[in-house]
Amino acid sequence: MKMNRRTMLASSAAAVSVLGTPALLKAAPKDYVIAASLPMTGPFATAGQLVAPIFKMIEVITNANGGIGGVPIRTTVDDSGYVPQNALANYQRSLATEENLVYYFGDSTGFMKLVAPELKGDNATLMGSTSFASELANPAQNPYQYLSGPSYQDQFDILLQNIKAEGGTTVAFIYSNTEFGRDPLEHGRKRAEELGIKVVLEEATKPQGADIPTHVTKLAQSGAEYCIMQGYVSSVWPQLIGGAKQFGLPTKFMGTFWGMEKLIADKVTAQAGPFLDGYSGVMPYRYFYDNEDAPRYQAYAAFAKKAFAGTPLENYLPTWALEGLCSIEIALDAMRATVEADKPLTADNLAEAVANIKDWDSGGFFGPKVSMNNNKMGVGRVYTYSAESKLFTPTSDWLTT
Repeated sequence: MKMNRRTMLASSAAAVSVLGTPALLKAAPKDYVIAASLPMTGPFATAGQLVAPIFKMIEVITNANGGIGGVPIRTTVDDSGYVPQNALANYQRSLATEENLVYYFGDSTGFMKLVAPELKGDNATLMGSTSFASELANPAQNPYQYLSGPSYQDQFDILLQNIKAEGGTTVAFIYSNTEFGRDPLEHGRKRAEELGIKVVLEEATKPQGADIPTHVTKLAQSGAEYCIMQGYVSSVWPQLIGGAKQFGLPTKFMGTFWGMEKLIADKVTAQAGPFLDGYSGVMPYRYFYDNEDAPRYQAYAAFAKKAFAGTPLENYLPTWALEGLCSIEIALDAMRATVEADKPLTADNLAEAVANIKDWDSGGFFGPKVSMNNNKMGVGRVYTYSAESKLFTPTSDWLTT
């Protein structure tokens, strides 16, 4: 067995338990550690740099409200460069050096899959991440990993429900030729058939540098009323929409979580004009500016106004940051429930508490109360972008899967 600091402490505790545990050894820990790997450098450095500050924010706000059972939390962030092996090394280092590591936030599906075999025994740690990969929503295979919202399959489901509600009958799936892009396709085909929607085109593209004219031509030939795009972050999806607009296509474009960031839509609009007007997609959460009756959002806003003054985070937290915050809030809820049950904050106890989250009032992230089901929360709604207001506004009710 790998001997790290956590293993040594657990072994020592087991040894003294035979003779009875002195009160000194039952003393509360100095702090509980929440650690993360984020891409502070590399291709997604902008996202990482905008998400990193929220860890310190959640630390300050949580500790100002008594921490976890009176014990403060402490957060740390390491740079992964968006390389799964780097994130794994960061996690292993945190596991070895942090006495009370209770939660880890990963930067990618790649990392979550790479670390999964190591999450056993004393090396197990509760984990959230940036990923909505459908295969992670599997408690039997990944008991310590959870999604802070709907899987990509769920997101396709929500979009298809919305298409059906609008009277749509045909749809195209355009996706990057990556695992990320292919994730919800099989489920999407089955769900579309159930809803009476015909999939008239499935088109794979490069995740960057795609041949836009060729893909737009195939879309035009398909006659699709709607087009769902999957597997893109900051590029290709705006180019596809722009190319279709130039071609005169009436197709309505829709995206999943990573294609729903206001900062990207605003930048595209400023540089290329209002062609994203009317673009829609699924979001698990309220946008940050929608904070009426959302006490957690209001607490974040008050903190950000002072702590992040003069930065892009002063008045707006991007969708990427909201995902990270939601994941941490789920972990904090599990920690509180575990402490209230007078149980130690082990990975097994925390995973059980996460799995038992029912009718959770998230304080603003989700509209309705939500429950954890198979390590995910299958809730979201459709938002549509206005080039004039530069806002995504809801155009559907909250939908569940």
